Amino acid sequence: MKINTLLAGLGVAALLLSGCSQKAPEPQPGTGGSQYGTEVPGGISSTGKYTGTDGISASGIKMVYFSTDRYDVEGDQLQRILSDLPKIKRLAAQGKIRVEGNCDEFGTDEYNHALGLKRAKAVKSILVNNGIPASKIDVVSYGESNPVCTGHTAPCHAKNRRAEINRAR
Repeated sequence: MKINTLLAGLGVAALLLSGCSQKAPEPQPGTGGSQYGTEVPGGISSTGKYTGTDGISASGIKMVYFSTDRYDVEGDQLQRILSDLPKIKRLAAQGKIRVEGNCDEFGTDEYNHALGLKRAKAVKSILVNNGIPASKIDVVSYGESNPVCTGHTAPCHAKNRRAEINRAR
């Protein structure tokens, strides 16, 4: 009798634990589509950062890409910001600019909102340190709600881990 109760308890515990994962596994490349077709131009680093050079915001500024679950701006992405700094300064001289933080679809809404905000603030800090007044920069997080790529592939998810710099609306 004790053994049956113990086995039943272990079975229930195993079922409960198997259903509690908050993060889905990354799909494998080459499965699913996106607004780019079945493949996204560019690759992915070992940390999950998009390595393509094609991402441009609506204001014509290069997008900044992030590794999975990270908000630090890596060297190659810093160079993207600095190469567009004259363009960003012109935008800021015309009015406010907005740094928009975005995430992939993994994690809770709260987690992705917070991560997107940290990404936007990291980019804002770089802009301020390079001569753009903080009063000219708004930050916003869209979390996972503003994907540029809707396919369920690793490259597509990587493309959504980004910050965009645009003219404030």
